[in-house]
Amino acid sequence: MSVWLGVDVGTSSVKALAVGDDGAVLARGHAEHPTRRAGDHVEQDPDDWVRGLAAVVAQCADAGDPDGVAVVGHTPSLVLAGADRRAVLPCLTWQDVRAGDEARDLQRDVGDARAAVGTDLPWGPSYLPAKLLWAARHAPAALTAARWLLQPKDHVGHVLTGVAATDPWSSKGLCRVDAGAEPVLPVLAAAGTGPALLPPRRDPWSLLGRVDGTGAAASGLPAGVPVAVGWSDALAGMAGIGAFEEPSAFLLTGTSQIAGLTGAEPAGPTPLLTVPATCAPLPICYGPTQAGGAALAWAAALLGREPDALVALAMTADPAAVPRFLPYLDGERAPLWRPDVRGVLQDLGSAAGPAEVGRAVMRGIVLSTRHVLATAAEATGVPPGPVHLGGRSASQPEWTRVQRETLGRPLVAHREAETAALGAAVLAAAAVTGDPLGTCSRRMGGRSGVQHPDAAEIATGDVLYREYLRDVEAELARRGGAA
Repeated sequence: MSVWLGVDVGTSSVKALAVGDDGAVLARGHAEHPTRRAGDHVEQDPDDWVRGLAAVVAQCADAGDPDGVAVVGHTPSLVLAGADRRAVLPCLTWQDVRAGDEARDLQRDVGDARAAVGTDLPWGPSYLPAKLLWAARHAPAALTAARWLLQPKDHVGHVLTGVAATDPWSSKGLCRVDAGAEPVLPVLAAAGTGPALLPPRRDPWSLLGRVDGTGAAASGLPAGVPVAVGWSDALAGMAGIGAFEEPSAFLLTGTSQIAGLTGAEPAGPTPLLTVPATCAPLPICYGPTQAGGAALAWAAALLGREPDALVALAMTADPAAVPRFLPYLDGERAPLWRPDVRGVLQDLGSAAGPAEVGRAVMRGIVLSTRHVLATAAEATGVPPGPVHLGGRSASQPEWTRVQRETLGRPLVAHREAETAALGAAVLAAAAVTGDPLGTCSRRMGGRSGVQHPDAAEIATGDVLYREYLRDVEAELARRGGAA
């Protein structure tokens, strides 16, 4: 049996799965890395990812030498790297929103995103164009020293193989996402640079190269192991839950939440991300929220509890005393794209304690993803259907209870919680064997069952969602302007 190693450079840790052809998990690895936060600056040291990679490779060693490796990771996160495979600037992660002025300048000067990059892409401060323009203005020496502009998974792949490449979707905004993946010259010109800074764009399920001597020394992988180009952690997670086998609704849970539909494209402009068929086996309409697990971690720290303990406590809440919560602690991405909105806890009475606040936070997190799913359904004309769940919450009965009462839709759970790492293993298998991505996903993935909400849960979800939308409109009105 072949062994496929999937590596996910996540927001808080590097995770790995060694997976057999039949989807059996043969070994697991996990290594946390730090994040430096100072206001709207959120940075990581790329050397920490490489150290994490070496740690998870060692943890998976008992599975045997892998027949292929793929690395996926968080995006959009800016890495400027030299030809020596070392970063010349700390990584500006997807949570970094320091480039607000640059985003507004791009909106003014470049204008219509669909005409410029081939998809509806907000010129937001978290995205690569604004981050690149910030680097040109505030770290020009680093930009001059850089040979490549990479994402975290691209940087790790470069360290492993000496080859720099990326996939078209991960480079969105810097290159077009339609046929040809041509560089977006106005964005590069605004930063005073050119197309040579961008690595070649390839399919994520194609081969990047092979681990060379330098990569073997850095990672502990044997020299000669094939390495796939890799994908964003979001799209890899979709592959891990089989969203490219057939059109599907999905929800991937983690530090942020990612929800949407595969198999359909919007008929017109939409506040969601639209991945064309040039970048994936099926088109995708989806959106990432700003906070999921991050909002729960905030609430747990505030209440002096561990996140899992707060989740368990929330199940004891008095339904009549649960307040309402908007999880916009650091702004919101899809479908609002408003870094200025903030979290709101309201309808709070003296009967509410930690259990009720915890339940409100959990509901608010899931309601924000219902907002994304509803926006995707409206944009594509695809009626609501079962939601495929990925991430750790899919195996936690407390979370699935809240998801049933909040989404009001059947939930398809998948047996592996680390869906991005599993999707990476699927990419590795596709790159080495040449089999279609959907075929590899069907062979290596697996569902653990379907949960159907009852009539009371559906009714509760509808009420909660109507209240949520009213709260969203009130917050937007308070801040000025619509979504």
